[in-house]
Amino acid sequence: MTAPLQPGGLLQRSAAWTLDAALCGPLSVLLAWPFLSGRAAAFAQKMNQLLDACGHAMGRAIIDGVPLPALGMTVLQDPAIRATTAGLEHALWALAWPPLTAFVVVSAVYHIGFEAGPWQSTAGQRLLGLQVTDIRQQRLRPGRALLRHVAGAASWLTLNIGHLMAALPPLHLALHDHLSGTRVWAATSRMPSWAVAWLALVGALSLGLGAWWIATAMATMQLALEQSLR
Repeated sequence: MTAPLQPGGLLQRSAAWTLDAALCGPLSVLLAWPFLSGRAAAFAQKMNQLLDACGHAMGRAIIDGVPLPALGMTVLQDPAIRATTAGLEHALWALAWPPLTAFVVVSAVYHIGFEAGPWQSTAGQRLLGLQVTDIRQQRLRPGRALLRHVAGAASWLTLNIGHLMAALPPLHLALHDHLSGTRVWAATSRMPSWAVAWLALVGALSLGLGAWWIATAMATMQLALEQSLR
């Protein structure tokens, strides 16, 4: 006798999504690659210019005797920082839109095709024992799968609060599940040990990249500050 399905939990769904993103992400970058020539270097240059401007502005403020409580506001109002911030925003958008557009298209084809297909799940969902259905536990039609994917934008635009709603029992419905009339079911509520390790790896890599960027940014700003104070 087959065990009854139960609502898929937040951690199971998160692990599945990150696995699917690991498949769709590289393909999206590959498709967008012809549009990225020189844009990454331009973004890095603008970022370094902003960090350098922040360091020099801080040095000028210290030399001018600006009180510590007002130091941050003084630096932010510096004309050089405003100018470099505008340039950075332009460079960031120019760098981000090609892979983001490709990811939206690739992800839509991927999720709609698999969730409305015989598996009723993407590759990541299948590895986690998840299955996507309508509210009657029937296989999704392509139109409803498309609606579910489009509704997912609402979960992202709420700063992921829509996704976190999947942690709420008893049905563990994300915002896009409510909007599209879909359900995510799991064969078991138990997370496989490999999935726990995968999520830990993703978290560690994210924290590591964040720490590396902060350290690099601080080093650039400190060098500019020291140059200003000489």
